[in-house]
Amino acid sequence: MNILDMEKIYRLGKNKEIIKGIGLPAFIHNSDYHQVLIKIYEDGLIDCWELVDFEGFKKKVESGWVVTQLPEGSEVSCTHLYYGLHNFDTYIEVTEFLKEVKDTIKSLQGDRTSHDDCIEAFEQYLTDPSDSNRVNLEKKYNAVPKHLQMYLLRDQDAKDYPIRHCIESLPLELEEINKYKDYYGYLFSYKGLSY
Repeated sequence: MNILDMEKIYRLGKNKEIIKGIGLPAFIHNSDYHQVLIKIYEDGLIDCWELVDFEGFKKKVESGWVVTQLPEGSEVSCTHLYYGLHNFDTYIEVTEFLKEVKDTIKSLQGDRTSHDDCIEAFEQYLTDPSDSNRVNLEKKYNAVPKHLQMYLLRDQDAKDYPIRHCIESLPLELEEINKYKDYYGYLFSYKGLSY
């Protein structure tokens, strides 16, 4: 997960300590739909016009309070930029957004994310291209939010093709494996981004 691409935020805790966070765009359904930043903090709390923990946030999503896609013909407000009938496409599924929120909390807390697990599984597969490692890579790849899978290798040209190629092609040629090791090896020692 590349937190450099997300909006960094903070709030003050009870003792005036700074609690770091990341803002992710979504919609709040409060009579109309309002484009907002869902504020995710390192202490696990999430601000979606109310400060809740992850389980409380899931309930907000299940109730339709937080959404990532808009119904046809709905009114939407993008603060000071636009108000009216929505006429744009949204592509992030709310279940995938929940995975992203959970990963964001893990990242802020210094824990492993689905991205970290997938890159590790990719390295394991390239080191030992066994069927069990291929199955593990597929499992870890599918755990990454779908809308973020194309950024796993930090390669906008290849997107996630090398990982999908490893999952879908049996067996890979040694030349292909070595090419991927050479090209993406820098990711295997990478320990994520700090705030």
